[in-house]
Amino acid sequence: MRQSFVLFVVMAAAMLLLSACKENLPKRMEAFVDKVDRHADSYSQDDWAKANAQFEKMVNEFKENQSSYNAEEKKQFNAACGKYMAIAAKWGVNTALDGINNVFEGIGTFLKELGTEAAPAD
Repeated sequence: MRQSFVLFVVMAAAMLLLSACKENLPKRMEAFVDKVDRHADSYSQDDWAKANAQFEKMVNEFKENQSSYNAEEKKQFNAACGKYMAIAAKWGVNTALDGINNVFEGIGTFLKELGTEAAPAD
């Protein structure tokens, strides 16, 4: 009986931790982008490579769990991604822009899910 209770507590804690990670992804992305913004002027090629890898990892995590976020969280995440792309472009990080193109191959669907799809031109 005691072992069952301990197992239940461990499983409950693990589930809370996993759900907290998913729920906090938009905030984690914002914090990451703010950190990159603060330190971009001193980033080396290696630093940018690491930042790009981290960015891509978070974008992929978001795409995999997209349905678990509400509209506000999706907008928050999208805004942080846009800020990162602007920072990367400002500092001339072509590899970041190439990586972003690969990550966002389905940008139309992504934007549609965010509710920010551009209207067709007349």
